[in-house]
Amino acid sequence: MRTEFLEFRSKASRLSSPHFTAYYLPSKHQSSCSVVVPKKVHKLAVGRNWLKRLTFDALWPLIQDSQLDVVIIYKPLKLDKSPRTKEQILSELKSLKFSNV
Repeated sequence: MRTEFLEFRSKASRLSSPHFTAYYLPSKHQSSCSVVVPKKVHKLAVGRNWLKRLTFDALWPLIQDSQLDVVIIYKPLKLDKSPRTKEQILSELKSLKFSNV
């Protein structure tokens, strides 16, 4: 729900990159990940879903053993579905350093 998300966002630590903002909190249970891609990033659902899958695939190995809840929110910048975009996003995701909170 929106109220839960707003509460999470107010308590969470934040990391920023040119294309997205990552919010994270330690969890008592398994790690979880959520990705938000607004329509301004890509008009078609195909492009937004591609970006979500790309993000999940790159981020999950980084957080699965750390017991973190992570929310990635993409900034409203136009991105195309291309190998160049893929390289940029992957390098930004791999450079994230989640510190212990």
